[in-house]
Amino acid sequence: VFEWHALVISHFSGRITRAEAANMRVGEFLSNLPPTDRVKWERAYDQFEQAWHIAWPYVDRYECRILTENLKKIMVNRNSEMLWCIADSENEGMCPLALTSWLVGRHNELVQVVSAAMGYPARKVSSRLLGQHDIIYYDEAALMRFLRSRCVTYGVGGKLNFDFKQMEHHLGRELSKPEITVELRGFQWLGDNVSGNNELKSVIKQKDLMPDTIERMKAEMSSASMANLCLQKVQMSVSFILKSGGGLSTEQAGEMLLSNYLQTILSESPDSLPSATARAQVHLWHIDSFVKVLRQIINKDPLESVDPKYKVELPKELEDAVKSAKPHIPEILIEVLGSFAEARLTETYLGENYSLIEVLGTAMDEFDVSREDAAAVNDNLPEGLLMKHWGMVYRVLNQS
Repeated sequence: VFEWHALVISHFSGRITRAEAANMRVGEFLSNLPPTDRVKWERAYDQFEQAWHIAWPYVDRYECRILTENLKKIMVNRNSEMLWCIADSENEGMCPLALTSWLVGRHNELVQVVSAAMGYPARKVSSRLLGQHDIIYYDEAALMRFLRSRCVTYGVGGKLNFDFKQMEHHLGRELSKPEITVELRGFQWLGDNVSGNNELKSVIKQKDLMPDTIERMKAEMSSASMANLCLQKVQMSVSFILKSGGGLSTEQAGEMLLSNYLQTILSESPDSLPSATARAQVHLWHIDSFVKVLRQIINKDPLESVDPKYKVELPKELEDAVKSAKPHIPEILIEVLGSFAEARLTETYLGENYSLIEVLGTAMDEFDVSREDAAAVNDNLPEGLLMKHWGMVYRVLNQS
C-alpha cells in the first residue's frame, strides 16, 4: 500500500488536476506505462486493490470523520477513477488515507500484543523507510504447516501431543515487527492554490516584477483561460522547486528564467508560457509576483474597462424579470456577455439604445453558441433590454 502511495505521489503530485484524475481510469493509466515501469506499478496496484477489498468493509471512520454508507460501498478496480486511488485529506482521497490508517492500526495493535508477550518494547519504523521485512506476512496456511511439521508428535496409542510453547515462540519470531509511524507527503493538486509560497521564499528569495513588465504581460495574456493554464505551469514548477529544496542555491537559482526551468527541468515546450514577455523577463525569483499577476488576470472583472454608457442600472421590473429568467438561461451566456463586453464595449460605437437581444444574437454567433442555447436565451430574456443594460444583465446573471 505504501509503495502505491509513493509511486502515485512521485508521478502525479504537482502534475495533475482533480478534473484530470477524475477522467483517468486506473487500468488505462497502467496500460499506457512503459514496460520497464509497468511491472512495479502493477505489483503495487494489485496489493493496494487487494488490501482495499479485504479491509474496506471494516473501515468506518478517518480520524473524527465518519464514513457514509455510500463511501463504504466503494470497491476500487481497474475501471475506477484515479481520483479514488490518490491519498488526500479531502473528498475521494480521504478513502485511501482511511484505508491506510486502518491497516496500520491493526498492524500496530498486533505488534504491541506480541511485544508485551515477549517482554520488550516494540520498535518503530517510518512508513517512508518501510521494507518487506518490517511487515507481518503470515497466514493460516503457514501456521498449519509449522504446526504439523514441528509442533505435533504421536504418543502412546496414537495420542496427539501439541507443543504449544514452541508454537508460541515461533509466532513471536514471525510477528515481532516494528510499529509503523505513518509519514505520507501531502499530495499537491495542480490548479489548487499555491500553498508553499512562504516555503518558496526560504529556497529562493523573491523579487517584484517591474510595472511595465506586468502591463505587457497583461496585454499578452488577456483571457482568464490562458492565464489559468499558465498558472498551472507555475504551480508545477513551485512543486518541483520545493521538492529539490536544498539542492538549489538560494543565491544563484533565482537568476534562472522560469521558461528555461520549465523547458530544461520539466521538459515542457519552449512556448509553455503563453507570453513572450513572461518567457523573457520572469525569473525564478519573480514567481510570487508572477502568480499575483496571473490571479489578477483570472479574477479580472470583464466590465472593468467597459464604457459607463453600457453599465446603466436596470429598472426594477427588468431586473426582477432577468432574475426570474436566470434558471432557464444557459451558463454560456455569462461567458458571452463578459467576453463581448471586454472586447467590444470599451469603445462607444454601439448605440446605448440599440436592442440588446439583437446585438447578443451576433455575439452568440461569434462564440458558436448552439442553436438550443441561443433559443433558450431568446425565449427567456425579457423584452425591453437595451445595450446600456449590458453590464448590469451580466452582473445579475453572474451572481451566485
